[in-house]
Amino acid sequence: MSAPGFDSARRWLLSQYALLALSALLLFWAFEGTDLDRRLARTFFDPELGVFPLRRAWFLEAVMHRAAKQATYVLVAASLWLCWQGWKGRLSWLPPRNALLAAIGMVAIPAATATIKLMTARYCPWDIIDFGGYAPYLRLFEAAPQGIKAGQCFPAGHASTGFLWIVWAVALRPTGRHAVRRALLAALLAGGTLGTARMLQGAHFLSHTLWTLWLAWMLSTTLAIVVRADIRLNTPPTTAYP
Repeated sequence: MSAPGFDSARRWLLSQYALLALSALLLFWAFEGTDLDRRLARTFFDPELGVFPLRRAWFLEAVMHRAAKQATYVLVAASLWLCWQGWKGRLSWLPPRNALLAAIGMVAIPAATATIKLMTARYCPWDIIDFGGYAPYLRLFEAAPQGIKAGQCFPAGHASTGFLWIVWAVALRPTGRHAVRRALLAALLAGGTLGTARMLQGAHFLSHTLWTLWLAWMLSTTLAIVVRADIRLNTPPTTAYP
């Protein structure tokens, strides 16, 4: 007979993959079956000037793009040191295999995003003919036309540096629900903010950012299985009153 904790972990995994499958279908329907991406991008585009006015905005480029990327490198490096401490058994709140999960996830999520960019042909909004560029708008599985270099804007690399923190929402499950919620909220805020900043500049469509979130979620869940992390959610004991 399985222990209750392992049964709950198994149910959690099944629910995650069910939600991943459902959300993938919704994303595909919303963005491949409609023109939502371009309609949203037009709200940030000035047709009279033929440019995205915020493309060169100092705050978005210097702070939200370059500085945020550098800050992520520092935070990931510090987090990898924490993961090393957890792997060595020096942190009571981070089991060794969960430390391994967090360390691999923080590297694998942006690496997978960069790799998939090389395998897809989608262009940035500012490259699209509709927005003063040179390339056609491509659907998810469409190839670039002959004579034009394939695009490399899908998924969203910058957003992945925020969404990579989702792996901590899985790695911290033994610590309790509050830690999981804080990690998840931080990841969603970071990825969503960085993704939105690049959308305002015309660097990405909304679908690029949301698919990056999906990828980070899927990798975090799958890596937990691969490294056999402890994903049982720690629930504080209930106090009994007379």
